[in-house]
Amino acid sequence: MDLARSFSADRIGGLIWIVFGSAVLYGSWTMDRLQSLGIPPSTAPGVVPGLLGIGIVIFGLILVVRRDTADAPSFGEDTDAAAPAKTADANELHWRRAALSGFLCLMYGGALLGRGLPYWLLTFGFLFVHIILLDETSDVPARLTVRRLITAAIVAPAFAIIVTLVFQYIFLVRLP
Repeated sequence: MDLARSFSADRIGGLIWIVFGSAVLYGSWTMDRLQSLGIPPSTAPGVVPGLLGIGIVIFGLILVVRRDTADAPSFGEDTDAAAPAKTADANELHWRRAALSGFLCLMYGGALLGRGLPYWLLTFGFLFVHIILLDETSDVPARLTVRRLITAAIVAPAFAIIVTLVFQYIFLVRLP
């Protein structure tokens, strides 16, 4: 096995998710269980984050151990006719897209959320910009099209409203 294949983007991402999920699991384990208030263990504050941490670790492990299928032949396809590996330019494009997506997420959740803008408006803006800049249907750089604008104009407000309503009326979470 060559070194480039053993450190594929999925495997690196999987390791990052395992570390993050483990941190979430540890944080949930060390949370106050509120036993002094008579809270049943099943409703303690760390239960849901702990379950989410376990799920994140499991999916991270799947990314790490799964077989790379990008250059594997399709069902019934001759192994000699497998598609060639991606070029360096395509890999660089994917890393740039991942970095841009990470930057947008950090700006949304780390810098802007809870700083004065209503949650629904901030979520709409985040989704709209994310769709405009990063939506692709093939391995070509994203280009602004009328179809992409229409998709962003429909998807972003719909999901912003749905997520806001779910958090406020189902999870009973007061949003900024």
